[in-house]
Amino acid sequence: MSVEPPADATEYGAVALPEIRVEWPQALAPTLRDSVVDAHSLDREELVAALPGLWRAVDAALDLAGPGSLVVESVRHDAYEGWQVAALPRYDLDGRVRPRERGDGTQHAAPQLRDRRALVGALVDAVAERPCLDLRDALQMLDVFAGTFPPGLDAVCRRLLGHELRHGVAAGLAPLQEALDRRAPGGVSTLCFRESAVGSRKAKGDPATDNEDTAGALTGPSGVLRCAVFDGVTGDGDGSGGTAARAALEQAVRRWRLEEAAVAGDAPPSDHHPAGPGPGSVEAPRSVPRDDPSSAGPGSSAGPGSPVSRPGELIAELDAAVGRATATGSAAAVLATVRPDGTASVVSVGDTEAWLIRPLRAPAGEIPYTAWKLTPAHTGFAERLRVTADAEGEESQLVSFLGGGTARWAHRTFRVAPGDLLLLASDGATEPERDRWFGAVLAELTAQLDASGRPTAPALAAALVQRAEALGGWDNATALVCAVGEAKD
Repeated sequence: MSVEPPADATEYGAVALPEIRVEWPQALAPTLRDSVVDAHSLDREELVAALPGLWRAVDAALDLAGPGSLVVESVRHDAYEGWQVAALPRYDLDGRVRPRERGDGTQHAAPQLRDRRALVGALVDAVAERPCLDLRDALQMLDVFAGTFPPGLDAVCRRLLGHELRHGVAAGLAPLQEALDRRAPGGVSTLCFRESAVGSRKAKGDPATDNEDTAGALTGPSGVLRCAVFDGVTGDGDGSGGTAARAALEQAVRRWRLEEAAVAGDAPPSDHHPAGPGPGSVEAPRSVPRDDPSSAGPGSSAGPGSPVSRPGELIAELDAAVGRATATGSAAAVLATVRPDGTASVVSVGDTEAWLIRPLRAPAGEIPYTAWKLTPAHTGFAERLRVTADAEGEESQLVSFLGGGTARWAHRTFRVAPGDLLLLASDGATEPERDRWFGAVLAELTAQLDASGRPTAPALAAALVQRAEALGGWDNATALVCAVGEAKD
């Protein structure tokens, strides 16, 4: 690498640039994006699990080259050699590496903000559909495409930016990495709690049409929990969105009961609509959508009682049910399944959200919870962000929904552990705050409720609805929180 003055530069000027040449003593591995996207030497779904090796390499690089020596292209990976960090040390004007003060050698160097931003940019760039432009672009993609990115990547990047990491990256990320890798040692049990309220700015005094959100849950004899939140959408406030949401929930409950009956051997599962297709019905997708990275993974096989078996078929059933119920209303939806062995899945369409909140074994003084998003957004803004970092527009403008607009849906399988909280919510309950990531809001709110001695899951559902009203009450807010515990004897 060299930095040279331009050819037309005058001999003397206000700016003088030395010529610096960098020679690497060994061949460089591909950049992380090349490794994941082009060479496929690292599976994108395995990226988060492989990160501890990167953190150790980053600490070693900063120890040798000093803080402030990383750029996005510094993060590299090779299928055989593993992680490589190409650090660019700081240079003096004489072209020599600037010496850095070394302590007693017992602590790693803390990365500078530049280093943290470079790591975030490299990680997002490696899994995004298009190259990442800058930090703002990376954070927007993390918020919009969570659920299609590797699960927990948003929590990793936010911790990189928000934690001091005084003892090095590996030590600072260790509590989160342990939480991301945690699995239930045995079976799990579940309890669901729901809160819903009309936003004061939307209230018109008609209980039948004001709140167009609806939610429900069912735990059958098999021990499988199935739950859902539907957010009705209507154009003229006639209540057709509520009609759509209720029709979708009724169809979901019918489906859940059929699956439970199939598990018990009482009846075969129904793969067809209970009535003929009506207005707005769609055919189940024949190909894997871009938002379904895990449809061929563990837990996604079709069959009675499987975690959200055949998600495309499920969405098609719900869409047809909405079409039969109303010609004008529509709904966003998020549905989740949690099995007694700890396997779980979510399927979503629209801008409803699912989050996993998990206890963090963090040092004293840190918030003892973390959270990560499980679902992407299907909005006009999201569609534009897929192709350009300059995306603008209304983030709540849906491009996919139940009621004739299910071109895109998302499916994610994951695992839960005792102590987890699984949140399903309408967009009114996940209203963002200025310059605050909602995952940090969830972690802090959960920690406060836990410390108060109140039952955390129902208190969190109530607190999220109250928070939505405190932020202005612009929309109906519905929060369904599933508390995961150890299996009951």
